[in-house]
Amino acid sequence: MIRKATLMTKPYYTLITYNLERDRWYPEFGDYDKSVVQDELHDMNQGYQGIPKRHLKIIKTDSDDQKTINTVIRQFNYR
Repeated sequence: MIRKATLMTKPYYTLITYNLERDRWYPEFGDYDKSVVQDELHDMNQGYQGIPKRHLKIIKTDSDDQKTINTVIRQFNYR
């Protein structure tokens, strides 16, 4: 019996930041561990950068492929 291999992809989390001057969202940081990305968000909000939370978002994709990440970010930029 031949079994089909199922591809299991691990979710990838990307912190995106809003650039007020350019009116666009950009990728800032990514990792497979969501807690690492949450820590980075916290640091960018509470640290020297002081970026407002409304300008920070975490998105989830099925891979770390940049094209995939950009496709999701594009949805934020054209709302």
